[in-house]
Amino acid sequence: RQNMQSSEFVLYSSFRSSASWRARIALNLKRLKFKYARIYPGDQLKEDYIKINPMKHVPALVVGDQVLVESMPICEYLNEIYPEPALLPKDPIRKARVRAFCEIINSGMQPLQNGKVITRIESEYQGKHVEWAKPWIADGLRALEAFISKETGKYSFGDEVTLADVFLLPQASAAQTRFGIDINDYPRIAQVVKNLNELPEFDAAKPQNQPCLLYTSPSPRDS
Repeated sequence: RQNMQSSEFVLYSSFRSSASWRARIALNLKRLKFKYARIYPGDQLKEDYIKINPMKHVPALVVGDQVLVESMPICEYLNEIYPEPALLPKDPIRKARVRAFCEIINSGMQPLQNGKVITRIESEYQGKHVEWAKPWIADGLRALEAFISKETGKYSFGDEVTLADVFLLPQASAAQTRFGIDINDYPRIAQVVKNLNELPEFDAAKPQNQPCLLYTSPSPRDS
């Protein structure tokens, strides 16, 4: 375990970003304190933030004099440095399945609803962004439902929270609030989401519970 105080963490986070949401959940599950650096829409395009993350994405986690970017490696780093509670199973096959579940969301769904993708569709192709993205998001949910349909327990992979759950709740919320998808069409996912919503670590990470000056209803542009 790395010798450092959790108070050294600074999380650059946009309160409505699903990727930022994942990092907040992971930090909460690990019972880690962190400084919250608010990134409002457009802030990630400013020179000061580009120096932190040249990809102009959130979240970014400052760890001492190092900066970690992208939600998956941030979550895995926290799990390695603070191993309890474990967010990945010990069994190699189940660990791979949890990571695969996360990647369905991380690389197969979330990029299609990312703010800069939605903006490009609107501005250059005069596209109806919700109608364009909704089938892809629904297809991803069908894959996730099939992936965990034979699993039992309160959460995605049993009775212990894993990274799969950290990724699932923000994505399920985006599907419902931004794209009008009824997750009750996916009964296993719907039940897991219901259980996750009862956990204080997940509740505290929700957009409406962040230290922001203004909360507005979700927009399809929120990544």
